[in-house]
Amino acid sequence: MSVSGLTRELAIDIRTARRDAAAMEAAFDRCSRALYRYIAVRVGDAHLADDMMQQLWLQARTNGTVVAERELEFWLRGIARNLVRSHWRRQKRRPKHVPLADASLAAELSERLASEELPAETLERQEVRDQLLLAITELSSDEQELVVGHYFEGRSLVELGRMMGLGPRAIEGRLYRARQMLRRKLENLA
Repeated sequence: MSVSGLTRELAIDIRTARRDAAAMEAAFDRCSRALYRYIAVRVGDAHLADDMMQQLWLQARTNGTVVAERELEFWLRGIARNLVRSHWRRQKRRPKHVPLADASLAAELSERLASEELPAETLERQEVRDQLLLAITELSSDEQELVVGHYFEGRSLVELGRMMGLGPRAIEGRLYRARQMLRRKLENLA
């Protein structure tokens, strides 16, 4: 192979690597709030969650270019899950303030969400909030942004639509599907 052919292949490899790194960085940016929420709920410490996010970023930066773009969020979520599991294995126990899944309460919440809006006094109970947070953090980043934005931050469909570049009707449909997925995640909490 000639020098110019080798140079051309090297230039193509560099462009491909840059494109892959840019895709990974964009996926990380898009998912970072959801990933942080996932970690923070499970470790119960903002400083520790920050440290784990840095570890996640380093692993993603090192290995993210080998993952297909459409699988990056799933892959990043797997790294976050492994970081949390490794942390608890090293600690040998969870502190009392870190929520654990309660399958029976989660199933009850799922049934109630399907048929009624939960009253404020129910939502004020810590164990109910814990189950909801665990289930919400299992949603995809887009679903989390919709549920958290609408129900916790009080954003309108129009506001959410502007944030996501969609119309209010599209947001309404996506929010409906996110609520359905939230109910499924509650059913599957173990």
